[in-house]
Amino acid sequence: MENFTRNHNQSNTMQNQIKIGFSLDMINMHHQEPNRNRQESKYYWEELYPLIVAAGFHGIEMPFDPFWIFRGGSGVPFTNYCIDIKYKNVDNYLKYLKDKGIDKVAGINFSPQMFMRNEDLNFYFGASGHFGGEAIRFASELGCDYINVTPTAPYGLITHYHGKNAEAHWEKDFIKRTIEMINKFAETAAQHSIKLVLKNEYWGLFRGNKISEYLSEMDDSIRLNIDTAHLSISGLNSVEFFKEHAPKIGSVNLTDTAFVDEDDIWKTANPEYPETKATQVFRDLGFGNLDLISFYQALNKTDYDGWVICSCRQTRDPMRALLRSRSFIDNNILMT
Repeated sequence: MENFTRNHNQSNTMQNQIKIGFSLDMINMHHQEPNRNRQESKYYWEELYPLIVAAGFHGIEMPFDPFWIFRGGSGVPFTNYCIDIKYKNVDNYLKYLKDKGIDKVAGINFSPQMFMRNEDLNFYFGASGHFGGEAIRFASELGCDYINVTPTAPYGLITHYHGKNAEAHWEKDFIKRTIEMINKFAETAAQHSIKLVLKNEYWGLFRGNKISEYLSEMDDSIRLNIDTAHLSISGLNSVEFFKEHAPKIGSVNLTDTAFVDEDDIWKTANPEYPETKATQVFRDLGFGNLDLISFYQALNKTDYDGWVICSCRQTRDPMRALLRSRSFIDNNILMT
């Protein structure tokens, strides 16, 4: 396995060959802000890559976002279609990243949320199944180790369209179709030598430890993601969850939060942005209240040798988030 350590002071690996990378989900592409349109341009991302490296990260994780197939904005590198337009092919894109110091696209994320937009569940599962397969093939082209798949759209968004007048068993049927779709993803992932990992978000139907109830119905190759903030908001301890599921863990997102879901925000249609209070669900690393050091110590005591991706989703300042993350890693994680 290639070692992504550049030098002792900028180590991207730790004990047990755990590798540390950074997630491009810190760039908020779906909510407007002053001058946000610049983020749809190729130049924005090509300015960002060297800064990621300057902050000491040489591996990245990125979303696969079909929105940019339909919306345009081909400078956003979140689909193979956009990359083909700007770089001719994925190989050229990877070479560009390598020349800038990014050695690896560790993994990508896929969520079916954008397809929960009407009362037609055949549309939702059809589109999610198709683009989930596209995401897996994209991960393979990029040489990723894994793909994180969010199993369901947010609970509140689903019930917005399907829970008002639906029969009592709608949730059972929805989960059945979800598991069938995930198992098909597992087949496609195996064909492309990609690890399929389920990303358990606090607002989904499989939130918290509920996902454990359905693992026996899923392909044995499927692994679980740990996202420390999502688990905490769901009411779980990341250390205990990891100990319980250690052999099944396929990827880790190191995230921070101070948010406590006292008002069942997870049941609302847009739980990432609570409608009852002005608050930020996710924080830059070290600016929430999670004990990430204890979690990493638990991780380091096992034979986990996958990726730990620093994620500063919802950051107010992406460039500051990079430096905050590097500072937190160097002064807390690497010191354990």
